[in-house]
Amino acid sequence: MDTLTTPEWRPPSREVRQDASVTRHERVARILASGALVLVAVKPLLDIGEKGGSSGLDLGVLITTLGAMCMFAALAVVSLGARRLPHRALLLIAAGLALLLVLTAVSYLAASARADLLSLFDVRRYSIYGPAQEPASAIPAEAMRLVVGFAPIALLGLMLMRRDWFPVRRLALVAAVVVAAAVVHCVLAWLQVAGVYPYSFHFELANYEKIGRASGGYYHPMSLGRLLMFSVFLVYVFGDRIRAPFAVRYGLIGLFMATGVVSLHRFTILCLGVIVAAFEARRLLTMVRARRVGGGVNRRAALAVCGALAAVVAVAGALWGGAIWRRAEVTLTEVGSLDVRSDTFMHGRGAIWNDVVEIFGRSPVDVWLLGFGYEPWDMHNDLLRVMVIWGIVGVVVTAAVLVGLYRFVNARVTRAGRPAVALLFAILVIFGLTQKPLAYPYFLWLFFLGQMAVLAVHPRADSGEPTPSESEPTQ
Repeated sequence: MDTLTTPEWRPPSREVRQDASVTRHERVARILASGALVLVAVKPLLDIGEKGGSSGLDLGVLITTLGAMCMFAALAVVSLGARRLPHRALLLIAAGLALLLVLTAVSYLAASARADLLSLFDVRRYSIYGPAQEPASAIPAEAMRLVVGFAPIALLGLMLMRRDWFPVRRLALVAAVVVAAAVVHCVLAWLQVAGVYPYSFHFELANYEKIGRASGGYYHPMSLGRLLMFSVFLVYVFGDRIRAPFAVRYGLIGLFMATGVVSLHRFTILCLGVIVAAFEARRLLTMVRARRVGGGVNRRAALAVCGALAAVVAVAGALWGGAIWRRAEVTLTEVGSLDVRSDTFMHGRGAIWNDVVEIFGRSPVDVWLLGFGYEPWDMHNDLLRVMVIWGIVGVVVTAAVLVGLYRFVNARVTRAGRPAVALLFAILVIFGLTQKPLAYPYFLWLFFLGQMAVLAVHPRADSGEPTPSESEPTQ
């Protein structure tokens, strides 16, 4: 009789062990990427109660640092597991950022030799110059700000390597949380206008009178402004994918626009107007084309939206008409001198810019080329800030990074998505005329979220990037 024999046990093959290892890597990386997206979404809610002038680590700094670590770690795990580097264009952009870090290190080492020159920045003729900065702590802080702010490049590279990890519905959910947080801040801003919630920031008029500026749960209206701008952008890009009816979406856009106006932050108002005008002009062009080919326009929906907006305006005018009119008057009249050579140009920005020009006139060639490594004064202009921190070399490298990023994203979206990409970069430039968007990590996070949104909604099928159905390269 035949006897039953037990098959000889053999260890799993090397290929099986590799597959299991890759699976574990992928699981860890996906958790890290999801955690980063969660932090991007909820940060505005955790910023409520933000304090100004804090010199130590606060919750916002901790959140952005943790988020940056998750972003870099997720990309590193996927790259190591798949034995595949991100796209070469992204590596070149990362190399440009690494060069800026090298320039920062050079300035840190040269700070003691420049003590006499840096002492010229100890003069602060107006409060707009900002608090005093010590090179020993300010230079490393600039390096950290650069790394944390541009960390979403890792998410961008990861999105192109693992498209199925970033479906439209997931990014739309992130956008919906950001928009909901913006609504919360808007409610707080209007409670400030109504006198229920205290102001955290005030505007000083020419006659030394101070007027409160609505900033929501933030300390400064600029922080509220960036949230409003990108919320409007995300509402337009995702449309009904954020699961809100047409009338609700337009109501949100109207709320964000009105809140931007009462914040008195002029470049927020300007950028909001540019965003709305760009998307609505395109919508109008689409409607005209539809009419020409015989399509109809939903007049009832249009009338409903107009009626709802008129009702909101009427209610707001009845409740806060006087305060709104006062703020409109301040916005239009309290602009300071328009002579760029004057100290009062743009409420003191002229004083800062002219003083910086004078200091650079006394500086040696190495400062012109490499900068000071930090921002001794609040420059209130992104181009000047980059020049002061990293010099002419930094200006060229930063411009190359932004141009390379624009070309990289633009080449991977359809023709329908390219105007939105161009609009994103235009807002970055416009806002940087009197602000410093490249210095604000969460501004850059929302900026990259906008790019990822356009990539998800308008992907090019022939971009050369792997799709979820394509297999991974052999190892």
